[in-house]
Amino acid sequence: MLLRNRVLISSLKKWITKHCPASVIKIADVIYDRYRLVRYKLVMVLHPHSTKFYCPCCGIRLRNFAIGTYLEYPDIFNLQRYEKTKQDVLCPYCKSLPRHRMLASWFNNHIESLRNSTILYFAPEYSMTLWVKAKKAQYITADLYREADLKLDIQATGLPDASYDIIIANHVLEHVDDFRKALREMYRILKPGGSFICSFPMDPKIEILDEETEPLPPEERLRRFGQNDHKRVFGMKADQLLTEAGFEVETIRGEDYPEEILPVIGPADYDMNILFCCRKG
Repeated sequence: MLLRNRVLISSLKKWITKHCPASVIKIADVIYDRYRLVRYKLVMVLHPHSTKFYCPCCGIRLRNFAIGTYLEYPDIFNLQRYEKTKQDVLCPYCKSLPRHRMLASWFNNHIESLRNSTILYFAPEYSMTLWVKAKKAQYITADLYREADLKLDIQATGLPDASYDIIIANHVLEHVDDFRKALREMYRILKPGGSFICSFPMDPKIEILDEETEPLPPEERLRRFGQNDHKRVFGMKADQLLTEAGFEVETIRGEDYPEEILPVIGPADYDMNILFCCRKG
């Protein structure tokens, strides 16, 4: 029944997107977003003892995290990777996943690193932009395809050497043609002592890396790497690749964070509760 309702809602959203003017959709989105925020905050106030979970990205306490829509798109996601993994890991308000909540929590513990820092954020997630704005940190967004402050290829940004104190890229390196080139570029544009914070899919059955040696069709990428636009999947010792790029690597692990943010593996089996803080020495 729950899945059927989700499919109906998804179909309704697609119909509205197709038939309604963009201006009307934008206004409706703002109204609906404010309604949802008020609703969740009311639950926090009226039922404080039942809201045992917490999302540090949007600052909302929750009764439960939600299930994503991945299982509805078998042409995009390899559903076998979701069958034995916890699915209710999504913040129902800001859509944060465990890796986003871990990153926000890590920054909360290193808040001084944000002060007076220049920050470049590749493919920024809504959940983390909420957190950054709440902390009043100054940051520049970058993306090659979606709307952002800068239209940049992470493999060749064209930016000056030593431009930024902090660079963030969550689940980006699995999409690019040459991730090693991207790592060299991140090292180049970081200031000395700066940090490149990243995460990527990590297959527990792979030691370091499995990637295509020539362009593969989407269906083969789906089978082999878990998603039809992934060009590789990293292994459990992939931090070696970051070290080879010249970084001093600190591993950020979900086990070091409270259960209330649900820092678990999921929703896919390669969505490890691991991030890396890569410092330029």
